[in-house]
This record gives sequence, C-alpha cells and structure tokens, in this order.
Amino acid sequence: MADASSGGANALEEDPETTFARQAAAAGIVLPRKSRRDPWTAVAIVIAVVLIAAGVGEVTGWVNLRVSPAGWSYTSESCGSSDVHAAGTVAAALGPAYAAWLESVAQSMASTVGRCFSLNLNPTSGDGYAPPLGAPGSEFAATYAPPTSAESQALPFPAVTVPVSLNAVAVAYNLPGVPSGLNLTPQALLGIYTGSITSWSSPAIADANPTIALSGLPAIEPYYESAVTSSNEVFSSFLSSSSPQWAATVGSGATVHWPVGTAVTSDATMLTSVEAVSGAIGYVEVYGAPPSGLTWANVEDAAGTFASPTDLDTWIAADSLGSSAAVATGNWSGFSLAGAAASNSYPLAALAYVSIYSDLGVAYGGALSLTNASWLLGYVYWLTAEVSVAPLPSAYETAAVNALNNETFDGGKIMQLENEQTEGSEGGETGEF
Repeated sequence: MADASSGGANALEEDPETTFARQAAAAGIVLPRKSRRDPWTAVAIVIAVVLIAAGVGEVTGWVNLRVSPAGWSYTSESCGSSDVHAAGTVAAALGPAYAAWLESVAQSMASTVGRCFSLNLNPTSGDGYAPPLGAPGSEFAATYAPPTSAESQALPFPAVTVPVSLNAVAVAYNLPGVPSGLNLTPQALLGIYTGSITSWSSPAIADANPTIALSGLPAIEPYYESAVTSSNEVFSSFLSSSSPQWAATVGSGATVHWPVGTAVTSDATMLTSVEAVSGAIGYVEVYGAPPSGLTWANVEDAAGTFASPTDLDTWIAADSLGSSAAVATGNWSGFSLAGAAASNSYPLAALAYVSIYSDLGVAYGGALSLTNASWLLGYVYWLTAEVSVAPLPSAYETAAVNALNNETFDGGKIMQLENEQTEGSEGGETGEF
C-alpha cells in the first residue's frame, strides 16, 4: 500500500510522476510508458489525416473552417492563421479543478505541437448530457458518469464514451496528534454518516487502529457536500455498495439527503472546514497527491486491506478491473471501482469520461469541419495520456484508442492511432499510419 505521507524529505524533491513511478517499481508493478514524448506526434496525426482525406487546399494556413448554423453560439478566437478549436461542456459536478485540468491539457497540446489549439468550455448541469451533445458549444461532453441507456437513446446520434482520467476521493480528518493513515472500514464510515458512531474511540474505529491512541479526542464532526458533485457520487456509491440499508434509505448520486453532518458547498469549502474543526471528517476529490495540511484515511478494500488515496493504490484498483465487460465493450454504464478485488485497491476511486458523437460529420451536418474533427480527436487522445501523475492502466488506454480509431467523418475513418502497448510494432510510432 502506498502511504499518503510517505517519502520523507526525498519525496519533496521529486516531481509527482517520479514519485509515482518509484512507488510502482517498489510494489513490483510494470507501468505502461506515458505517451506524448514525441512533440510532433499529434500534429503529424492531424496533418496526415486531413491532407489525405480532405485535400491540401482545405487546410492551407490551418484555417478553422467551422460554419456556425443559425442559433448556435460557437465562439471564435483569433490566433493568426492557426485558429483551431474544440468546444465542450463540463458537468458541474466535476468542479472547477477538473475544468482547469482540461484547459491545462489543451494548453500543453498547443505548446507541444507548435500550433494554436484552444478550448472553449461551458459548464452544464446534471451529469454532462444536458444540454445534449450537439447543442451550442458541445462537441464533447466531459462527465463523471457515462450516459445511461435512456440518455444514449435521447441523443440525436450515436455517441461513444472514452475514459480519460483516474482520480481518488480522499477521506480527510482533523485529529490532534493523529497523522495520516488512520484505518477506516466501510462500517465505520457508515456509522459516522448515519450518526451511530460519534466517538473516535468507538470499537468500529479502534479495532482497526490498535497502535493509535484514540481516547480523549474531540467528538466526530462529519461534513458532507450539499451541491451536485462527483465527490458525492463516489462517496455515496461506496456507502451504498457497502450497505443494503444505506442503498435503500439514502442511496447514491451526485447529491443525496445525508442523515447527519454539516453541509458545505464544494470540495474547496470541504477542505477549509475540515482543516478548521478538530474532530472533523469529510471527503474530497483529489487530482494527484492529496494536498498538504490535512490528514487522510486509509479505507478498507474488498480484499480486506487498507488502501490509501494515492495514485498508486487508485491505479491498482482500476488495473484489477481491466478485463471487465465495461472495458471490453465500451459500455461504462454502472461501472464502479469500489468492488476491485486486488489487495491495496483504493475503493473510493473513479474514472472521468469524455463523450463524442461516433460520426462527427453526420452529427454536425457540416458545422464541424474535418480539420476540427481531427483536432478534437487528437485532444481527446491527449487527455488519455496527459493525466497529471498516473497513466491510465493499459487496458483503459487501449479501450480509448480503439474507440477513437472507430470515429468517422461522413462514414470515413478519421485516425489510426496506436497505444503504448503496440508502439514500435508494425505501423510505426504512436499515432502514425
């Protein structure tokens, strides 16, 4: 298990990717190589595809050829002769931090390929499919939840969903003298959030922490998020999977009626509230290593071990389900990492997704040029490889690459990508034909 506070002074000198790679090597895990080492790969993909499929004249000067139909509100930003955009909606439940990550990847891509590529993001309510794909400013939908069958049927055209990032929802607490690494079972968390456990010295907590002195601590003060957030979705889903009674009475979702606790409005206010109150406990989605200043719990997984909200234990959870039907078929509806059976699988792990239409020419009826469609796919590909610290397990990257390779424009294939597992085999470097 990767300790949330491990590494000591040496860890402070490492960048997060190096720390993750070191922890993985120590655990005997062989990671896939991260993509995007060749700075011209992505632009080579777009140039090759557009020149072959659309002709040289269409892309002279890399002009944005998108025509906005009446009533649509695509924005246009000038970058000289290199004006290429992708427009998307972001589920409000993902929060500002996720939108900032999407934007940072777009900037990284633009900088790396030496061309002007920009992103127009619009927040949307619910899970990210309202308004649906194809509405103003929505060439892709970034969401914490893949579409349900009903949502898929409601879309005007077939769409595909691609996993692009892997994150953890960490359980934070504020206990004087107790460092990170307090072990909490699902039963302890259920007791805290139903109000049946109010003391840190309760046997449900003490029995899992025989070496930690828990007597004389402030009373437990649970906090929950009242807004629609992906943190709520992950945490409440974990409690539902752990208790039929919770599932029947409280349920799961991006917002639920919490039986006890103090409401906060966001991950940011959750952090400040827990930090300010002795005895407090809460949950917050983290991107990369948990932020300093708070202590973080280890949570019991399905194997009976206590896993931490680190990138490594989150990665182990996802990797252990790499052969699941969801990964094989691309139907992610109902997929959950909470039941990962491998030891040290952090159970409060979750994927985030991007959905796009299967045929970008048919879906937009000429409002999206082949040039922009190619860049859009290139951007989604970058998202799968530019995770802040930990790469997606290879099975998930393969699923994403296969989905992107099946994307069409008026019936014709747009790209032929290779993932890291096939790099160097027949067909050339990643992303080449």
